[in-house]
Amino acid sequence: MRAGKKGTIRAAMALGALGMVAAACGSGSSSSTTTTGGSATTAASGGNVALAQSLINQYTGNPKFVSPGPSFDATKLAGKTIFSIPANSAVPFVNTVDQVMGQYAKKLGINYVDYTNQQQQSQWVQGMNQAISQKANVIDLLAGIPPEMLAPQVQAAKAAGIPTVDTNERDPSQPTDPNVAAYTFAPFKLAGELMAAWAVAQTQGKADVLVVTSNADVSSQAVQNGVNQEMAKVCPSCKISAVNVNPVDWATKLQTTVEGSLAGDPGINYILPVFDSMALFIAPAITAANKVGQVHVASFNGTPAIIDMIRTGNIVSMDVGENTSAVAAAGLDQAMRIMAGMQPGNEQIIPRIVDKSNVTDFGVPAASGQGYGNAFLQGYASTWKVPVSTLQ
Repeated sequence: MRAGKKGTIRAAMALGALGMVAAACGSGSSSSTTTTGGSATTAASGGNVALAQSLINQYTGNPKFVSPGPSFDATKLAGKTIFSIPANSAVPFVNTVDQVMGQYAKKLGINYVDYTNQQQQSQWVQGMNQAISQKANVIDLLAGIPPEMLAPQVQAAKAAGIPTVDTNERDPSQPTDPNVAAYTFAPFKLAGELMAAWAVAQTQGKADVLVVTSNADVSSQAVQNGVNQEMAKVCPSCKISAVNVNPVDWATKLQTTVEGSLAGDPGINYILPVFDSMALFIAPAITAANKVGQVHVASFNGTPAIIDMIRTGNIVSMDVGENTSAVAAAGLDQAMRIMAGMQPGNEQIIPRIVDKSNVTDFGVPAASGQGYGNAFLQGYASTWKVPVSTLQ
């Protein structure tokens, strides 16, 4: 996710900066390659380019708020307890969402327990057991913990009358765990669609795309599905190939894997890593191949350092940004609905495309939660029947 002059320092920071690190990141093979498609379309395929651009145009402005369901008086939940178990407290994205959710909860009078950890399953188990022993009102698995990895604990919590919710861990197109009371989904598949549309539009229908997956993360497949489906829709004869490098191997294998792909297919003009942190190791590969200006990167998460790469460089051209503050509000809304005995909400986290045209909206340097407007905050304040000033 990070690149720049201080490459060594940022390389050390990379795994800690993952926007969507999964709990299972140590499993699976480290790399693999697949290739589909044929020769690239010609510039005559303007209709496909127009279709791709029409999707992009829907996500260039500040996200609108979409109501997740009926309004309720959130102040009536004062005194109840949300027990938050983040995937990894050292990951900036995860920690930012966790802290902001806690801030919103406390302003509504809700107790918020933040169970800090370093992404060890044994710690997650201890957190679940602690939440049960403390008789929390709801447990939130935050930003990357597959509940299937904690099945006995989730079932034990359910038996104790404590529901478990899942925030920002998977896409709505993916299977869910019946023992989880509610999910706050993230737009992983949509992000993949936008990444593919961007590559097609930017190359005028001549895309030769390398998708870099990280399949140990549950959500990686949803992003890849989005890329594949959009490419099939807007540019079926464009070329697309894929390699897999799991998070634990990014620092040691990602750059060399991408270098090998660039050497094997000199026509590659877009690289689409499923998570933008991967750009930290992909950028040096592009530079080493003397492909700067010829090969570009489009990705997903909206990590501030990657947004800065858009502003200052010529490798990352687009990032599908996800507002950490909106993620926090959506996760809190879902947890409160469950505590209130309501039906789960249809939480919609709407991303915004970041490119050269709007990159300064996100701060100079970029900052978490900046560049997305305040429609989400006004919308949730109204949904929770409190003045927006309560949350500011």
